[in-house]
Amino acid sequence: MSRHDMLQWVNTMVQGHFKKIEELSSGVAYCQMMELIFPNCINLKRVKMSAKLEHECLHNLKLFQSAFTRLKLDKAVPIDRLIKGRFQDNFEFLQWFKKFFDSQAPGLENIKSAANAPIPKPIKPRGFAKELAKAVSPPSNGTGAEEDLTTRDLMSEMQTLSIKIDGAIVTRDECYNKLLQIERLMDDVTNSNNHAEFCSRIYTVLYKTMDGQPSAEIQGINGNAVSNSEMVEPEADGEY
Repeated sequence: MSRHDMLQWVNTMVQGHFKKIEELSSGVAYCQMMELIFPNCINLKRVKMSAKLEHECLHNLKLFQSAFTRLKLDKAVPIDRLIKGRFQDNFEFLQWFKKFFDSQAPGLENIKSAANAPIPKPIKPRGFAKELAKAVSPPSNGTGAEEDLTTRDLMSEMQTLSIKIDGAIVTRDECYNKLLQIERLMDDVTNSNNHAEFCSRIYTVLYKTMDGQPSAEIQGINGNAVSNSEMVEPEADGEY
């Protein structure tokens, strides 16, 4: 990463305004980023945020070093070199700290970047209402009237198709229920020899209407009429 990329990364993480690498010798940014990685490792109230003088920068860098000691991390901060404010020394240490930061807190950079992203301005209600009115209002020329008529025809056709679909669904459910009942009947009489009764029960199911009453088609099947007394009523659990 270039010096500009590194400064942008630091400013993003601490919401700072550092313009030069040399300014990081104050130790403020390092203390803030260390607190991001290891919360409560540094008391930020003790950090001199506007450090300019050498003894102020030294105070901050010592707080930074004490955090490594408290966390039992084997790293000696080159305070004597950083406090001199030379570009090369501070840039080399910043490169090391960037790697250390990424290894200890992967993904934190993306979270901070998203948190610092500018919030889009909301749409004004009046302008939004005007745009919406323009979008839904039909044009005043003849072409608009024809398009409006075509839209109504399409809506009417969609309603008709919806009714037909509903009827097909009802028919499908009726057929499915009948086949399911037949399957249960066949399971009941698999080992039974009473085939006449078995057939009568199947016919009753096949020709029963949706309201549970026998239809006229059940009469005369195989020369035998099935009366209402011979109807097989469902039990409480729905089986026959």
